[in-house]
Amino acid sequence: MTELPQATSRRELREREQALAAQGRSSGARREGASRSRRPEKARPVRDGKAAKPQDSRAHTVGSRLLSFGALIFAGALAFGMSVPANAFYPADSSGGSAPADPAGTAGQTVAVPSDEPVDVGGRDKVEVLSWAQVLAQKYAHGGASVGGTTGGSIRWPFPYAVTISSPYGPRVAPCSGCSTFHNGVDFTPGANAAIFAVADGVVTVRDDGTSAYGNYAVITSQLGGRTVRFTYAHMARGSSALVLGQKVAVGDFLGLVGMTGEATGPHLHFEVDVDGTTIDPIPWLEANVN
Repeated sequence: MTELPQATSRRELREREQALAAQGRSSGARREGASRSRRPEKARPVRDGKAAKPQDSRAHTVGSRLLSFGALIFAGALAFGMSVPANAFYPADSSGGSAPADPAGTAGQTVAVPSDEPVDVGGRDKVEVLSWAQVLAQKYAHGGASVGGTTGGSIRWPFPYAVTISSPYGPRVAPCSGCSTFHNGVDFTPGANAAIFAVADGVVTVRDDGTSAYGNYAVITSQLGGRTVRFTYAHMARGSSALVLGQKVAVGDFLGLVGMTGEATGPHLHFEVDVDGTTIDPIPWLEANVN
């Protein structure tokens, strides 16, 4: 503080006191300003490396409100679209309905059925299940009469064309361990799965689908010229014959396919002819009786 010269009168004394008071107020103001300058500033929040500004907070609040408002509008529109039927957006037709109009102007097709004509509505449900053997029987029914060789006679060859014979009737060297040394029939070899036909009318008196040495075979008994003649068809392909015991067979009917079931060394038809209980050579008998 600056010292003042000693006062010589009351007036000077008052002036000095006023000067000291003014000097004191000036010093106090300087000290308060210094203390204020030493106070630390309040830290501001930092976002993305920059101090957050009040304007950023206000912009974020406005954006959130706009997003919420848009979501409410979308949800309301979706609910409205789901509750209104699609045909409500089409113009009504002349009959008062709301179906879309036909742009081509074409009418639907109609079928007129006479009232007096019966209609079978259940025809499609009539299904017949056939085995493979039955299908073959239908395919080759009376096939021998229409394919050359023997024609429409009452006695025919088992094949309607020339066929080689691999083993004739009579004594032979057994071709396999279970085969006989005397052959009671002849072996026709037209090839595997060739169709076999009945040589005469008759009835199936023996039927075996593959449990014996003859494999899948059948015996058909006929009455010819006052004699009982038995025809044996052996080694047919498994499952190829639809014959059943007691079935009536007509000449030329399909019997089965050539196979090699039972005791056989290859596909062939073993064919036997028995007249009144005696087995004979089939070839001379066929040559004498085929007509």
